[in-house]
Amino acid sequence: MLLQLIERLRGRFDAGALPTRHDDIGDYLSNFQHAVKFTRSCGFQVALPDWLDQDILDVHGEFIGPAFHAAGVVDPGKAAGQCLKWCHYLAPYFEQKIGAKVWVTIGQLWKDDRPVFSPTWNELRRWSRTGITLNELLIEGRMGINLHAWLTVQSGEIIEPTFASSLAAFGGDVYAKMSGAVVWGRDPNVLHHHRYFPMAVGQAFAEAIGQKSEIPLLAIDTASLHSLPVLLA
Repeated sequence: MLLQLIERLRGRFDAGALPTRHDDIGDYLSNFQHAVKFTRSCGFQVALPDWLDQDILDVHGEFIGPAFHAAGVVDPGKAAGQCLKWCHYLAPYFEQKIGAKVWVTIGQLWKDDRPVFSPTWNELRRWSRTGITLNELLIEGRMGINLHAWLTVQSGEIIEPTFASSLAAFGGDVYAKMSGAVVWGRDPNVLHHHRYFPMAVGQAFAEAIGQKSEIPLLAIDTASLHSLPVLLA
């Protein structure tokens, strides 16, 4: 009876329309709070953020090295195509070194008016319940999963630990020097011409997808962190 009630309540949450172009994306902090509410509607306990009122990430990136060292990262270039794995694994280490809340964040990534990764609300809800199957990827003809993951800091700033490495690995020689690079800042100024649209938040949501999927999506130690079983995002 209780489970049926929960399912009915989940179904009442209207996640709303997704962006159809760059100008639809709107304010990152407002979108993040909506992502928290969507995550709750999927059955995961996530508190609304208590935002800090100023930037806290060092402009020189001195927070990156200590977090990577604590996490056992030996080759950050291995983050290419592994956004969910790396962000889920790194979130607590960045949180410890920065001294503020850090959330693994899942959603869409846009370049100008073109979505680079564009999961729907229904896909994320389904993946959190049943995981992702190999057959699903085969039907879609994709090499990897149609989602992107990054880290959101309590200040509202973003840490992007994987996309530069993905560009270096799969974007041609012009991006080769970006392997292992981490970028950070506030949307829309993290990556040139790119926008972040948060949709789901937190370790538990990422773990639900990872633990129920037929594909190894998460890391349990530094060895699995650096392995490359499948392209993710």
